[in-house]
Amino acid sequence: MISIQHISKGFGGRVLFKDVSLHMGLEDRVALIGPNGAGKTTLLEMIAGRVSPDSGTITINKKAVIGYLTQELEASGRKTALEEVLTGGSDVSSLEHRLRLMEEEIATASPEEAEGLLAHYGDLQSKYEHLGGYSQEARAREILFGLGFKEKHLSRAMEEFSGGWRMRVALAKLLLSGPDMILLDEPTNHLDLASVIWLEEFLAKYEGATLLISHDRNFMNRLANRVVEVDRQQLNSYTGNYDAFVAAKAEAQQILEATVKNQQKKIESTEAFIERFRYKATKARQVQSRVKMLDKMEKVEIAPQRKLVRFSFPEPPRSGETVIRLIDIDKSYENNPIYRNLNVELRRGDRVALVGPNGAGKSTLLKLLAGVLLFEKGERKLGHNVTQAYYAQHQLELLTPDNTVLEEITIAAPMEEQSFLRAILGRFLFSGDDVKKKVAVLSGGEKSRLALAKMLIRPANFLLLDEPTNHLDIPSRDVLEEALQDFTGTICFITHDRHFIRSVANRIIEVQNGTATPYPGDYDYYLYKTQVLAGRLPDPALQIQGGESTVISKPKEIKTWKSKEQKRKEAEERNRQYQETNLLKGKLSTIESGMAEAEKTLQTLTRMLSDPELYQHKDRLAETIKAHAQAKKKHEEFMAEWEHLSHLKTSS
Repeated sequence: MISIQHISKGFGGRVLFKDVSLHMGLEDRVALIGPNGAGKTTLLEMIAGRVSPDSGTITINKKAVIGYLTQELEASGRKTALEEVLTGGSDVSSLEHRLRLMEEEIATASPEEAEGLLAHYGDLQSKYEHLGGYSQEARAREILFGLGFKEKHLSRAMEEFSGGWRMRVALAKLLLSGPDMILLDEPTNHLDLASVIWLEEFLAKYEGATLLISHDRNFMNRLANRVVEVDRQQLNSYTGNYDAFVAAKAEAQQILEATVKNQQKKIESTEAFIERFRYKATKARQVQSRVKMLDKMEKVEIAPQRKLVRFSFPEPPRSGETVIRLIDIDKSYENNPIYRNLNVELRRGDRVALVGPNGAGKSTLLKLLAGVLLFEKGERKLGHNVTQAYYAQHQLELLTPDNTVLEEITIAAPMEEQSFLRAILGRFLFSGDDVKKKVAVLSGGEKSRLALAKMLIRPANFLLLDEPTNHLDIPSRDVLEEALQDFTGTICFITHDRHFIRSVANRIIEVQNGTATPYPGDYDYYLYKTQVLAGRLPDPALQIQGGESTVISKPKEIKTWKSKEQKRKEAEERNRQYQETNLLKGKLSTIESGMAEAEKTLQTLTRMLSDPELYQHKDRLAETIKAHAQAKKKHEEFMAEWEHLSHLKTSS
């Protein structure tokens, strides 16, 4: 479907690609990886036709439709979120608009005019049904709900949303359009964990080809059947997912190192022979032969190691055993209660990941812990000798565009020597003249590294991190993970990167429905417990299969003491959720029955409209069109209510 032949591309005197080729077919699912600044986004831009190569050709099947999700947002307008997404199915949307107009004209037209309009209406409706128009809005809603939107958000104007939410709308619009190939540039950056998992499931079932840039290992492992690495101006292709790529590259590196070692031994042996017999006439021919062999030998070399971030937190002062307590906190936004009587306690050495559905209040909880958000009732108590550092999602936006890198870090530590600040920046790959770069020209990854460097300047024993891995490449994420694993203080963080959670967290707090439920174990323990509670795993974890016992491994649990009051509140919450779930199930059952009946009626009327004989009887045709419009409206109402209740059930 796509053929890249011998292309080269450079920017500002720097060569990104040199004589590279790549072919992609209809069933390829390619993960494009490489360090920040290597040219991954530029390659997508060239395939999308937004940037031209300096030389070489990119050939795309003329019938193929390419969809591209960029990191840059187009200007938002007055369209609602749902309206904007529906423009993704432009062919269907324009047909629906024309059908509605024709229905109005048919209703007011003379018999002679109506005859021609009705014939045209039948052709258009057949095409509309073939394109899946009747399910278009339902699919748009399904995608938006999957990406974290709620019913109340769908009617809001695009200009009212933040950049992250507008990016989700752009992604929903692209997914609805169903192109033959989707180009995705770090699609998970603006999503929470639940939305990442939903998108992963959606793309796994998607029938088209995908080419994605991502730094999320789980995401690539699930979706990719090829990995293409951008490395030193070349494209290197590997079969399989990301883990297969890591294994293949490690094996190739071992083979290369062994080859270099063997070649070096041969060179040394040959040079020793030449030196020993250089002046012996009887060996002159053999010596000359070996000299020529060395001259012609193509040296195998190991490429120099790429520079990596060198990240380690300074040893912080020791805090008290209790780091922070939130006691009976009430927090609302615009009279919308988020928390009521919230109680959270973190202890020294905790590495807590906050998880839960979008909009549940994870960032709000992190801000309450950080002390950057006011609350209506309750108390926030810091423990003895606690010092904190807060890395927010909008940290990159707080960087001053006109400042240089060095000026920006100086703001965080104005009393420090320039040599010390330069040393810190050097550990984050800002060396030499890089420190003189303006913040405005930095890439997303560079801005993330600078923001992390500012946080590192002063030692703190309580770190609060909101999506710290966004825009960081995989090697930088690995270094950050290792630094946090070695950190002796306390950490509370939010991330959509499951690998990061597994590597760092020793406790999980699930935020949902105004509650913060602690799980005293790692991420796998949390998954295990939630599956047990949902009835997807037995408890105790013992099954009998084929006459043999199979033990389901239960992750390690950290025992914590609970008061009678805590147990009572948890029991009341479980009872409330049980009652709400039963009520929702009853409503859903009623709606599903009505929806099935409406769908049956709609299908019957659609079949009638597909019958050419009907168009010979004007009165019957007009009645059928009217009945079809009413049935369609009723079905859409049932569908909207079903989507709403299903979303509530999933969130509960």
